[in-house]
Amino acid sequence: MTSSGLNEKITSLFWKCVGKEPIDTKAILVPSAAVENDGAREGIIVCMERLMNMGISVNNILIYDLALLLSDGYKRTYSSYVRNIPDQLRLMNARELAQYDVIAFCGGNARRLMDEVNRTGLSEPLKQAIEKGLVYLGISAGSMIAAGNFADSLGYLANPLIPHAEKGSPCGEISKKDLIELADGQTVLIRGECQKIIC
Repeated sequence: MTSSGLNEKITSLFWKCVGKEPIDTKAILVPSAAVENDGAREGIIVCMERLMNMGISVNNILIYDLALLLSDGYKRTYSSYVRNIPDQLRLMNARELAQYDVIAFCGGNARRLMDEVNRTGLSEPLKQAIEKGLVYLGISAGSMIAAGNFADSLGYLANPLIPHAEKGSPCGEISKKDLIELADGQTVLIRGECQKIIC
């Protein structure tokens, strides 16, 4: 989980977590927190640029805007004859998500993003895919929905997290439930039971 993306030091750790060369890496970019106005949508351009600058081919990045997906439990009517719905227009299951190496959630409006994750039912297949090795990369709002900011959050971290803090929380192991203030350049790394802030 990051405040503003990965810095050079953290990028090498990120690639160790992914376990693949950048050119062979497949990523999902979820821009759903950044779609309410043009200023926010600029963040999508930045996220895409950062993924490509890390060496991920644009052809290996799936843009997965949750606003385009039907709500969990909705029964299709006039489109029910369509059998082969493209991945970016339907909820992917855990097996399909796990065919990617990274899922990156952009910054923007964290509450909007959380609502879209819950509306679509993404949280359960996402959790299962992460257990199978999918790397979760949160940027700003994407970090907040994975932390303890909302009662209905993904819950990967119990602590509430505030991105873009002027002075970040101390680096090192995270004590349970304390507020984490994450400065740009800091990252929360979760691997198994290990949870720590890296500077």
